[in-house]
Amino acid sequence: MFTVPVLDIKSDPLDVLLAVIGYRLSMLADSDNEDVKALFADRNVTIELASAEADIARYFVFDNGHFSQYSGHAKKADLTINFKDSMTGVKLLTKGNLPAFMTAVQEGNLSIEGDYSLMMWFNKLAKHIVPAIPEEYKPYVQKAKPYAYKAQQFANHWIGVAKHKLGK
Repeated sequence: MFTVPVLDIKSDPLDVLLAVIGYRLSMLADSDNEDVKALFADRNVTIELASAEADIARYFVFDNGHFSQYSGHAKKADLTINFKDSMTGVKLLTKGNLPAFMTAVQEGNLSIEGDYSLMMWFNKLAKHIVPAIPEEYKPYVQKAKPYAYKAQQFANHWIGVAKHKLGK
C-alpha cells in the first residue's frame, strides 16, 4: 500500500509548489527509470529552496538513491536557492529554464549559495519532474489551454484587487 507522509505545507504558492516537486521527486526516487536512478545514485546532498520575504523554506535531501523533503531551513545545505518573493520562485521554477535563474541572480531576484554545480545536476533531474503527456491526451490539453489562460487572467485581476484593498 502506498502512503503519503503528512507534510507541513503553507498555503503560499511557493510552498505548495515545492511540496509538490518534493512529492514528485519521491516518486522518481522509487521509479524504475534508469536515467533517474543514475541521477539519484551516489548523491549525498541537501538542496534548500526558500523565500525570506514569504517566510518559506523547504529542503530536499538526496541520500545515495533515497529522497526526502522537509519544511523549514536545513541545518547545512549544499546549495541554497533564495527567491526574492514567493511569485518569483513560482515563475522561475515553472519555467524550468536555467538561464532564467542566472538572469534572476543578475537582477537581484534570486540568490544562490553553495555548490553551483548542483544547479546543473538539479536541472537535469528537474526535466523528469513533469511527466510526459501521452499522445492521446494532447488534443485535450490544447483545448484546455485557452480556458486556463482566461482563469489565470481572472485570478491575477482579483489578486491585484485584493492587494490594492489590503494596501500591498
